[in-house]
Amino acid sequence: MKLFLLIFVVFLQELLAKTIVDDYGREVVVPTKVTKIYAASPPLSMSLLAFDASLISGLTSAYTNEQKAYVGEAYKKPVVGAFSGQGRTPNLESLAATKPDVIIVWGRMNGVEKIVEKLESLEIPVLMVRNDTIKDLVSQFTLYAKLTGNTQRAEELIAYTNETLTLIDSLQEKLQTLKPTRYYFAEGIEGLNSECDGSFHLEPFLYSGGINALDCKMSSNYGMEKVTPETVFLSNPDVLVVMEKSFYDGVYNNSRFKHLEAVKNKRVYLVPSSPFNYITRPPSFMRLMGIRWLIHTFYPELLPNSLQEEYERFESIFFTVKR
Repeated sequence: MKLFLLIFVVFLQELLAKTIVDDYGREVVVPTKVTKIYAASPPLSMSLLAFDASLISGLTSAYTNEQKAYVGEAYKKPVVGAFSGQGRTPNLESLAATKPDVIIVWGRMNGVEKIVEKLESLEIPVLMVRNDTIKDLVSQFTLYAKLTGNTQRAEELIAYTNETLTLIDSLQEKLQTLKPTRYYFAEGIEGLNSECDGSFHLEPFLYSGGINALDCKMSSNYGMEKVTPETVFLSNPDVLVVMEKSFYDGVYNNSRFKHLEAVKNKRVYLVPSSPFNYITRPPSFMRLMGIRWLIHTFYPELLPNSLQEEYERFESIFFTVKR
């Protein structure tokens, strides 16, 4: 009788749970049926949104009214916060109240071991995933399929991701023959924050034939390094790629920037941000469009197809609530 009960318990455990090996080789037991996931950083929350908005248990930050039409039922989910740099952490009590079946964290976060330990204290399985390059989108979508069983959705997203990566690879040889475009990536409302080489916020530029005009060193993974007007002037960029619309709207009359050749030559470009930013903040699957936009901006002859038509196709794949 005891042997029978033991066999039954083991059978029941296998029925209700399964083991997932995460990107860092950790074996984690998760429920067989996963219906709610908390992504502990904005980029992971974004890939989860693309896969299935209904899976999000809690938000890293609130969506805007403009984004509402793109995120479906996720719009009403509670905001619990995120591990997103500069000491920001989620409210663990609020997080636990959303009752996620699984938590996913970026394995390269500063202090990730302590973060995982803290999250595991909630007695919720924690998976560590890679989010170091745009190529890691493939493994993220694959993971979501393993957790939920929705392989068809993963295949749709992976197909477009791989198509874009293949396009990027096919253009690299041609880009090497062209004069590199020296850019200044203007962040912040005054345009005096930027990124140094090595920042993952600059990844889309790596595939676009661009070279960072700034010569600086990263002080943290968060980025947004402070820059002086003199440094920008001396960097002499060919183009300005701008994140904030308020800065973009006033740049041609801005006494700190109007003497730059890029401004004089009207080579200032505002990064598209609808419904989410194409480049970063957060660095997400939107970079699949962001890379295309940058290449088109720097070398329009390389991508003859309409960016608007491409975006409409992209939107139909990644934002299913808009279909």
